[in-house]
Amino acid sequence: MKKIKSADKQSFAGMPNKSDFLLPGRSGTGKAFCICLAITVYLSAAAQNQVDFRGLFSVHVEKKISRSVSFTFMNEEILTYDFQELGFFFFDAGMKYKFNRSLSVNGNYRFLFRRNLDNFYDNRQVLYGDIDFVKGKGNWTFGGTVRIQSVFYTHVRDGYRPPLIYNRDKVKIGCRINYYLQPFIEAEVFFPLNHPVRKTIDQIRGSAGLAYTINRHVKLEVYEQIQQQLNRAPRNTNYVTAVNWYFRF
Repeated sequence: MKKIKSADKQSFAGMPNKSDFLLPGRSGTGKAFCICLAITVYLSAAAQNQVDFRGLFSVHVEKKISRSVSFTFMNEEILTYDFQELGFFFFDAGMKYKFNRSLSVNGNYRFLFRRNLDNFYDNRQVLYGDIDFVKGKGNWTFGGTVRIQSVFYTHVRDGYRPPLIYNRDKVKIGCRINYYLQPFIEAEVFFPLNHPVRKTIDQIRGSAGLAYTINRHVKLEVYEQIQQQLNRAPRNTNYVTAVNWYFRF
């Protein structure tokens, strides 16, 4: 029986020795077949779990109607497939009620367009409600959001699909350097509540960025985000570069 050579004794330029393919108890042809099969399985799995670099741009507008009530509007565009095409965009409008400096609730309607594999846009309608909490301590800010959302499929090839309901929970920590600058980190998890297959967390997001307050009415936010899909096939990973504008009046 011939002993397999170790990886540190490979031939010139890192190429494996011929004997490395002749494993004990098997013919060279059988071993080559097994290696090819293993490579095929690996590449197939890698192809299913795609990595995408995306760009996100959004505009958020909040108009105060009274001391506690505000009207909100948001528009967002997302470039997908390594910034090559407009994959998503939506318009969002709602009402926000602020109980005090720390606690607020809002209800929103969102009309979303999503690019399909035929390069047409399917539309979705989303209803959601948020409970927002934020608390400051010194230069630190701690915040969280609990969201319940329902996604309605207005156009589906295979026929009717019932609304998909999610619970999305988010926490955010920021540290104010001065009036203008505040770096922050953020994490979010997605819980499907009525999905026929997924019964646990199916997506997590993590962000790190910088908020720049221009004045009391305008703020700019720039961040990098990783979106990781879980408990599904494929388990895609998205890397997002985001620019958000906030206007308050």
